[in-house]
Amino acid sequence: MPHDTLVVSYSGFISLHVPLDILKTTDNLSLYLSEGKQADSVLVKVQYNRGFMWWKKIVRNKPVNDPERSGAYSCELYNKLELDINNIHRDGFNHYKLLRPFGFILDNIDSLSENNPFLPVFMTESLSDYYISTDPWETREEIKAIQTNGIKNEMVLHFLEEMHPKINSYKNYISLLGKEFISPLGSIGGNFYNYRGGDTQTVSGQRYLHLFFSPKRETENVFSGDCWIHYQTWAIKKVNLTVSPLANINYVKRMNIIQEFAQVNDSTWVFGKDKLVVELSPLKKDKLSLIARKTSIYRNIQYDQSLISENLKKNSKKEQVIMTDSATMRSTEYWQKERYEPLSVNEQKVYKMIDTLKNIPLFRKYTNTVEFVVDGRKKLGKIEIGPWFKWISGNQRERLRLRFDIATTAKFSEHLRLHGYLAYGFADKAFKGKAESIYRIPGHSGITLQASYLHDLDNGRVRYNDEDPTTDNMFSQLIRRPGIRQKFLQVDEMKGSVTKAWQNNLSAQLIFSRSDYETFNPLPPKWQIAINQKDLINTDLGIRLRYAPGENKVITARKEIRFAGSDPVFEARYSRGLPDVMGGKYAYQKVNVSVTQDFRIPRWGKVSYRAYAGKIFSDALPFMLLELHPGNEVWYYSKQAFNLMNRFEYFSDQFAGFTVEHNFGKKLLNLLPLIRRTNMRQFWTFKAVWGDLSPENRRLNRTELGSYHLRSLQGAPYMEAGTGLDNICKFFRLDLVWRLVPEPNQGPHFGVLGSFHLQF
Repeated sequence: MPHDTLVVSYSGFISLHVPLDILKTTDNLSLYLSEGKQADSVLVKVQYNRGFMWWKKIVRNKPVNDPERSGAYSCELYNKLELDINNIHRDGFNHYKLLRPFGFILDNIDSLSENNPFLPVFMTESLSDYYISTDPWETREEIKAIQTNGIKNEMVLHFLEEMHPKINSYKNYISLLGKEFISPLGSIGGNFYNYRGGDTQTVSGQRYLHLFFSPKRETENVFSGDCWIHYQTWAIKKVNLTVSPLANINYVKRMNIIQEFAQVNDSTWVFGKDKLVVELSPLKKDKLSLIARKTSIYRNIQYDQSLISENLKKNSKKEQVIMTDSATMRSTEYWQKERYEPLSVNEQKVYKMIDTLKNIPLFRKYTNTVEFVVDGRKKLGKIEIGPWFKWISGNQRERLRLRFDIATTAKFSEHLRLHGYLAYGFADKAFKGKAESIYRIPGHSGITLQASYLHDLDNGRVRYNDEDPTTDNMFSQLIRRPGIRQKFLQVDEMKGSVTKAWQNNLSAQLIFSRSDYETFNPLPPKWQIAINQKDLINTDLGIRLRYAPGENKVITARKEIRFAGSDPVFEARYSRGLPDVMGGKYAYQKVNVSVTQDFRIPRWGKVSYRAYAGKIFSDALPFMLLELHPGNEVWYYSKQAFNLMNRFEYFSDQFAGFTVEHNFGKKLLNLLPLIRRTNMRQFWTFKAVWGDLSPENRRLNRTELGSYHLRSLQGAPYMEAGTGLDNICKFFRLDLVWRLVPEPNQGPHFGVLGSFHLQF
């Protein structure tokens, strides 16, 4: 029968077996272990990651817990949005005389929320009935009460539009400031996050688990943060999301999301409260920054499908906001009673501070100066002058050109805008100018009347007049490609239009115009292409239809600012020449159609495209009435033009083309160690057009003849492709462009062009 044995073992040593009989014969026993064979490494396998298992259970139960699980819901919604300028240091008020009048700001600090003085820019509160369908996507917001105070301009309005995302942390992707972020609670979160289980808490008899998450790769658009999980249902009670400081997003110093969910009927989880805080810091650290705080609170959430469908049927477009007539007339007592949560100490003082600031002449002077530099226009009560960058310019025909604009402001009229300018060229010794008026009929008719008279050079306009950028600015000659002769037309144009816009984003515009043209060398002389060898007069009547579902817009005194959605935008134009009407010489019919769209490919960036086609039915037309394919003769990249095609190089009377651009961010750049941590982004572009001219139009315009060749594509394509780097130093873009076909008559096969724009 074997003896009982004591086994002594230790990692790295040979185990020792000692019979227990020996212990009976001695009081002291010394044991020695011999070294065994050392292993090169020790592999420890973790069999269980508590945090990862919690995340999997969140995803598994998401179809039940996601508040948007039913595809539609309604609620009463309270929104609050505040914009402040931060980091206004106390020392600045003491050392800088210009800031001393604003010293009262130092008395408006809530030490519980902000440690530094702040300057309020804008604040708004709204209370509304909200209806939403997620499949298909459709929303309706009926605003019952709203109060707004602050400084408004186009940049602020654009930023406010970006601050209105619908956040749902259960989704795989969250869109913020035009960027796509991967949610840690989505079904793909395991590929991008590390999860760690924390402690537990019991609140009101309910057990909650604390889950932490952090990025696997901080250079991606991901979050870090934590959430509380309801143990019984594996639903999220509260989640805190902080954008990684290395995420590829510009000017954002910090961005935080807090989303809370509420349980009703002991089973159903609904949205409770969202809070989004974004701090933009375009300057250096600890310098002036802009803080936006948006809070949304949901009440009375219902899943009554018939009620939701009934209200969504009232929509004339996918996302519609309706404001009642009494919404802006709510009293202070109403807000004190109806707002869902009391205002903080800071928020209570914001309204008073904004009113006080707007009444300080020095503050108005500062804001007007900043707006003048950025916007280019100087407001002087009921009128404004500018833009300043058009006051002095130059070109090869006029040499030195002076221009002065004057226009009315909203103080003159919120519905009528008058604008005009006078210009003078010192080389041709000629005055030019324009006068125009725009009148928006009050109310909700959506009707706009416009009339204008223009006597000027075309200044680079090639397509639809007022929609094209012009070259009469002080920077245009600095970036021209060398060795290319500028081409100009003199245009005398009278134009009138009536535009009707419906709430479903369908608009129709009826346009009447009468134009008289003069050509200058090196373009063909007027006598060569005019019917009677002296007059190039055209009278035109046309209609333009535009349908932009999903597009939002803000109407200012000067123009409409459009915020494109992800749906295609369709446009169609038809025009007819009217011979013998006001001296018109030409009979024709023109048809143009186009579709444009911007959309995102999950994790692969943004795609923009435009496809178009058109045909002109006529016997013979001078080149300025044909389709001029837009060229570019400067080193500044143009998205609308062919950048290695010269202006007035190709004409067509039947054509079809497309442009596409795909910005895929840092997908490939992340593979390069030296630039992985930069914020540069990569893209590719492709542009092509097919066109032809009828024999009659080719003979009249004498293509391929003369000192300057007006050319036809003759049924062949023009194509150019490009790639490059965007977001260089946060605002510069570099394009490498290749002209594929046809061979250039004058100009390069390859070009390096630059441009700049502000982007997140």
